[in-house]
Amino acid sequence: MQDQSLPLSGVRVIDLSRVLAGPYCALLLSFLGAEVIKVEDKAGDEGRHWPPHRGDLGAAFMAMNANKRSIVVDLKSPQGAEVVKDLVKTADVVVENFKTGDMERFGIGYEVLSAINPSLVYVSISAFGRIGHKAKDLGYEALVQAYSGVMNITGSMDGEPVRCGVSFLDTSTGVMSALAAVTALYRRKETGKGGRVDASLLQTSMGLMANHVANYFQHGILSKRLGTAHPQVVPYQAYPTKDGFIFIATGNQNLWSRLCRALGREELISDPRFESNITRVEHREECLQIVFGELAKWNTAPLMETLREHGVPFSRVNDLKTLDEDGQIHALEVIRQGQDESYGEFRITGLPFRMTDMAPGELRRAPRLGEHTATVLEELGYDEAHIRKLRDAEVVV
Repeated sequence: MQDQSLPLSGVRVIDLSRVLAGPYCALLLSFLGAEVIKVEDKAGDEGRHWPPHRGDLGAAFMAMNANKRSIVVDLKSPQGAEVVKDLVKTADVVVENFKTGDMERFGIGYEVLSAINPSLVYVSISAFGRIGHKAKDLGYEALVQAYSGVMNITGSMDGEPVRCGVSFLDTSTGVMSALAAVTALYRRKETGKGGRVDASLLQTSMGLMANHVANYFQHGILSKRLGTAHPQVVPYQAYPTKDGFIFIATGNQNLWSRLCRALGREELISDPRFESNITRVEHREECLQIVFGELAKWNTAPLMETLREHGVPFSRVNDLKTLDEDGQIHALEVIRQGQDESYGEFRITGLPFRMTDMAPGELRRAPRLGEHTATVLEELGYDEAHIRKLRDAEVVV
């Protein structure tokens, strides 16, 4: 049941997407109150097969597909396309991330579906975009990290390019797509018409690299790999201590002065090499050699206490275990808890922001493959004989 108090209550989303970007877009819409029907083929979303599993559900699939209902439809069959068209008649949003041209080949591309339902918001997610010479190329997160230049500026200064440890382009594209969908729904209130949204991992990457892009197009500066360091701020990176790692962010001159005092090196404040961020960037190696040397004398716990006393921004370099123990994410209620009859208790990330007078709705576990096929088709007006005929023909499961 939808929570009528949530802002997207009454909005129906048909999720034709798989793996990460599209499913995360639909998940965010569900957290805002939308009803989401996930349409899968007989093999199911590839994410269903990502370990670890407990019983027949994987943690990664649960994280991207909670709150949804699942139906299985053979999109390659004409009868399957008709089922999708009937769904679209009742829908507000469609989310898809098939290879360019596939939806048209199935007979359920934007032109067809928008003719059936002119108020439909059609969210199309791809790796490289739907136009241009890369439009039909297969794409994955790591490929776009490589193609867009992200991988080339990630890693240690003297090391090889490194894939970011988080699939941030997929999930960020999910966020961008959800934002675009909500924007299109808002515009629809004025125009009465839906429209097509084209999002891609490449466009997202360009948006997230805004400062690097600006540096190149205005000044011809190509960013380099700097490990955890910042290309435009010094010192601003992770450092080894005697027993761990700590990240210190001295984002302005005042914070640099505080760091110098915390380390007992107040004379560095007036050193002409370090008198401004600009000069520290120019003398990056000399500055970092001093800072690294000082921090290596400390154990992490007393260092953190000293930095806190002096008002220096810092963080221990956590893993998820130490982050969990720290408690801040629980104060923000970032982690949602649910229950599944066979999987048991599960915890996943919820809506990544808070709004006044909007409590989160009930968290429901991810669906089994095809769990709601009969129910959804009955809601569309299909009788038992029609559903049996489709099942016998393996159009639906």
